[in-house]
Parts: sequence; C-alpha cells; structure tokens
Amino acid sequence: MTKPTSVGSEPPPLGELHLALYRWALERGRLDPAKAALRLAVPMAAVDAAVADLTSLHLLRHEREEGDEGESGDGPDNSGETRSASYTPCSPDAAAAHLTGPIEAAIRERHRAAERLKSHVMALKPVFDESWQGHSMQNGIEYLTLPDTVRSTLERLSASARVEAAAAHPQLASPQALEEGVARTARVINRGVAMRTLYPHSVLAHQYMQQHLARMTAMGAQVRTTSHISDRILFFDQEVAVIADGKSSPGNGAIAIREPALVGHLYRAWESSWESGLPFKAAPSGMGYGSAKDELRRSIVRLLESGMKDDLAARRLSMSTSTYRRHVTDLMNELGAESRFQAGSYARQNGWLDD
Repeated sequence: MTKPTSVGSEPPPLGELHLALYRWALERGRLDPAKAALRLAVPMAAVDAAVADLTSLHLLRHEREEGDEGESGDGPDNSGETRSASYTPCSPDAAAAHLTGPIEAAIRERHRAAERLKSHVMALKPVFDESWQGHSMQNGIEYLTLPDTVRSTLERLSASARVEAAAAHPQLASPQALEEGVARTARVINRGVAMRTLYPHSVLAHQYMQQHLARMTAMGAQVRTTSHISDRILFFDQEVAVIADGKSSPGNGAIAIREPALVGHLYRAWESSWESGLPFKAAPSGMGYGSAKDELRRSIVRLLESGMKDDLAARRLSMSTSTYRRHVTDLMNELGAESRFQAGSYARQNGWLDD
C-alpha cells in the first residue's frame, strides 16, 4: 500500500505521465495501471511509480478487487493468478484537504502555544513597569535598550508634553523617517505645544530636507541650523531629556534623564547652540545652503586653521569626508590659495571670519 505524503515532506514532482494517468482515471472513472501502460506504451515500472506518487498525494485511491484479502490488488492470489489493481480518481480539493489539514492543525496548535507562552510571560509586565518606573524616579536615569521601548517612550513623552518639545538632530534622516516625524509634529503643535528643532547646516544640501523643513516651519515649528551638533537629544517641557546615539536613529538605544539638575545643564547647552543657530530659510531653488552658506564657509576655514584632519572635520560638520574635501577645494579656488594654510590666511585677510 502506498504511503501518503507526510507532513513537512517534499511532494513528488508531477510530470507528463502523472497527468496522462490522472486524466485516464477521470475519463474512465477508474485506472487499471496494466492497461494504461499497454495503451500508453510506457514501461510498467514507470506507471507503477507515477501511480504511487498520485496515491501519496491522495489524487488516486486504491480500490480492492472483490474478494481480495490482501493490502494490494497487485500480486498473485491463492490460485496463483495475478489480479490487476484498480484506482479511482479523487478531486484536487479533497486531496489538498487531506494533505494540508495536519499542517494547518499544527500551525493552529503552535499559535495557541505561542499565545499561552506570551500570556504566561506578560503576567510579569506590571512588575517590570513598576520596578523600572520606581528605578527611574529614584535615580533619574532610565536606560532604554530595546528599540520598541525607545519608540514607545518618545511617543508617550510627545503626547504628554504641555509647553515645549525641543530637539537637536546631528544626522540627515531618511525621507521615510521625516514623513513619520511630520505626523508627530502636527499632533504636538495642534495641542499648542511649542516645537524647536536644530539641524546641522550640512542637511540643507539635500532637496528633500529643504522641503521637509519648509513643511515644518509652515506648520508652526521653529527650525534653525548650526555648524556642529554632537548628539541627538530631545527635551520635553525641560523636565525630561532623551539622549540617543548621534550617529543613527534612537532605535539603537537611548537614555531618558529626569534628574532636574542634569536636564537643566543639558538644556542650557542646547539653548546656547539654538541662540547661535541661523533660522531656516528655504533656498529659492529648493537646493543649496541658502543663508547658511557663509556660516558653513567660516566653520570650514576655522577647521582648516586648526589643522584638524579631514575625517574629523567632516564628522564635526555632519557631512561625508568627500563632501568636506570638495568644499575645501572650492574655497581654495575662490581665494586663489595654493595651500590650506594659505587659504585660512587669505580668508582672514578678506574678512570671512568676521561676524
């Protein structure tokens, strides 16, 4: 008797012979492998193998001959004569139900097991939340190590802000992340909460960033740019500060600070950068540094005078090393300088470093 295809096993491939035998069974209501082999001029061994495949897929069902005592109709009976086997066709729908039923039942059971495990573990979540809340209130610092925790914490703090939400972003964000930020900004501003955001001058070189900042200011947010931002930091009502990895999104980890003296210190440092920053004005063409061009140029000249290496200088200005070097080359050409030291000297003589 042919063994049905088991759960998880690979089904046998179906070829032309399989199709011919299945069609034969459908047209005649039954299949006699010996007659089919003779009529199709196919070796009996090949027909038997194909019939076994179709039977394992529940597309053919073996029918015992009347009076047959054995498992199969193939083979000699008590009289020594060979009795031919007979198979009836089954619908693909019924066959699929036979084959996939155990798999689907196993999936449902695994899902129920997963839900039981989740409920079992989540029973301790109130204890976790209470412990961490008490820890953060006691120590003033909460470590947000899980991406989901960072996201939910920022959402909660944004939703509870009453007076102001302030931020500094050192890196260029993706268009998708900016689009998500617009929705959050709208919700905050619509509640009458002030929003101030700092970006480095370098982000203005990107057209989609100019468009994003224009949308932000149109909504009522205040946006400024400055030459250098060291870390990504967000403030909520000057009561909570969230510091994230300045080289990436906060999804990689963050620290929420509630200790008043420390939050006040960080906010005053941010406020100093804000005061020295330039209010964002969209460039007429939607591209270029606009009003920040001169300030960015002065920052590059100062870095040249300091002798800082290109990779460090580029990182300080939140731009790639190749972009920084391109700016240096443009400055040297504009000043007619043959060296970087000479460029710094010429720039100072020409008043580029004067406020």
